[in-house]
Amino acid sequence: MSSTQKRFSFAEGAYQVIYLLRANLASSLVRYGRSFWMMQQDTFWRENLFELNLESGGNFDLLFDQIGDSTDSQRAEWVNGANFYVRANNRTLEFFQSMASKLAHWYTPDMAIMIHQCHTWGNQSNCNFMPHRIAHSWEWMYTAQKNPPYIMQLDCETDAGSKLDQLAKFGFRFTQDDGRTCNQAAVEQARERMNMGTVDVRRAMLSWGRFQFIVYWYITDFLLWLPIVGQLIKPYLPLVGFCIMITF
Repeated sequence: MSSTQKRFSFAEGAYQVIYLLRANLASSLVRYGRSFWMMQQDTFWRENLFELNLESGGNFDLLFDQIGDSTDSQRAEWVNGANFYVRANNRTLEFFQSMASKLAHWYTPDMAIMIHQCHTWGNQSNCNFMPHRIAHSWEWMYTAQKNPPYIMQLDCETDAGSKLDQLAKFGFRFTQDDGRTCNQAAVEQARERMNMGTVDVRRAMLSWGRFQFIVYWYITDFLLWLPIVGQLIKPYLPLVGFCIMITF
């Protein structure tokens, strides 16, 4: 598709096509009995996630990363949807088939549908979540930087295609000047900064992408904090997330 060959940003139509492609790919893998990890490339691996052998333990069908910054966060157990594990069975096949069908007709991110289905399907799909100490989002950099996670997704910097340049200011650029050869020393330096809790977020100006996320999360946390109302809307609020973000 020609529209996906050009640069596009979060909440644009081409992004929706990627969501739909991923849901259909997941359905196909599960249909053929293939359990799998879905991993996004904008994730820094401080340690080897696979050494934890998360696939073999726990009573779950789907093991997701989550947003928020701790179990006390209003957004805890909301699917981040960047890095997750799927056990192939009839329940997960139905999960992704339903998600693909909804994505074909609803303008909403795939993680919103994952959240909705995980929190409303009951025993129909058994969702579990990796602790924040294992998988975290970019929000970790704006905390006290304690207990660095095994993996951290860096998806907040989406300002006019400058994501890689922005991440480089945080110390997350891992190629030589040719843009192709791995700079192993840069990887080790980034790992050490995470271990020491010294990732310098002051070096990067506030991008439009991160500003959107900050405002969006502020509104979301307030709505989820509301007594009674917050718990009632928690499974449904992400479905209208695009509407809030487009406003800003």
